[in-house]
Order: sequence, then structure tokens, then C-alpha cells
Amino acid sequence: MIDEKQIKRLYDQSYVSYIATYFVAVLAYWLFKDIAPEKIINTWFIIFSLFTTARFILTWRFKQGKNQEYDDIWFMLFLISTAISGTLWGLTGFLFIPDETLSLLDSVLNHGILLLFIASLIGGSIITYSASKMVYMSFSIPAIVPQCLMLIAQGNKYHSFLGGIVLAYACIMFVISVYINRVFTESNKVEAENEFLKK
Repeated sequence: MIDEKQIKRLYDQSYVSYIATYFVAVLAYWLFKDIAPEKIINTWFIIFSLFTTARFILTWRFKQGKNQEYDDIWFMLFLISTAISGTLWGLTGFLFIPDETLSLLDSVLNHGILLLFIASLIGGSIITYSASKMVYMSFSIPAIVPQCLMLIAQGNKYHSFLGGIVLAYACIMFVISVYINRVFTESNKVEAENEFLKK
């Protein structure tokens, strides 16, 4: 499914990804705590904090042991954790912004800021997660696609434009991730060939 070097690349770069994602979560919590229902946003932030801690522990455990025999297991753990992270971000547009109590302008503004946060995350994660196309998709699709479709479905031109333009951005990022994945794959092949020639 995925080779040892790709798994190592995913885990080696993950600490920076976790820190950046948590920093954005803190910013989102601070910015939206005044408009989101208090219990909901507090619960989300606590779950996200505990989950980020668990991801740090998972990566630490990977780096401690000899994991070559369990490549598939470590990859699936990373894939599942990335999908959960993407889903937690995907829920924010539904949980943080109570549209029924906001004016159209405030709703568009708040959704725009939230999508800016998430778009920056899927852009920033492109190097870390593109070692595997599945991993990048497991994060980016649940993080941004449901929110964009929800905005488009609202029907007014402002929400629809916002959802459409961010969805187009996500598609472009996916194409770029495929290209970067090919670069990583070719690099691994060249390294393997060089190691074989040295023998």
C-alpha cells in the first residue's frame, strides 16, 4: 500500500503539522467563542486538544521503536488520525457560526474567516501529507468540502461565491498534492536505486 520511506516521511514531518494545526485551533477558538454556543465550542476545543495530544503520543511511539514489521498498521493509524482531524475542522462551519442569529454580512464574514483558516491548513499540510495521496485527501476533503457545499446550498450569491471559490482552491491544492506525491515517489525510487548500486 505504502512503503517504509513514505511512512517515515509522514511521521518525521508531523510534529510541525500538529503544532501549526493546534495554533490555528486556538485562534479559531478565541475568535469564535463570542458567537458560537459556549458548550459546543468548549467541547470542540477540549476534544481537539486531547486528540492533538494523542497524535503527539502516536508519533513519539513511532519514533521510539522498530516499526518496519508494522508499516500497514502505522500507516492506517496515521490515516485515521488525519481523517479525524479533517472531520473536526469540517464540523466548525456547522458548529461555530449560528447563521439564524447573524445578518447576511456577518455570516459571510465569519464563514470567510473560518474558511481562510482551513484553507491555510490544507495549503500548509500539502508538503507534510503529500507523501501519500490518501492521507492528504483524508484531511482536506472532510475539512473543507462539506462546508463549501453547505454554503453553496444556501442559495444566495455571497455564500455561494464564497463556497465555490474555496472549493476551487481545494481542487487546485489537490492537483498540486498529486504532483508533489509524484516527486516524492520518484525521489524514493532514486534513493532505492542508489542504495542498490552501492551494494
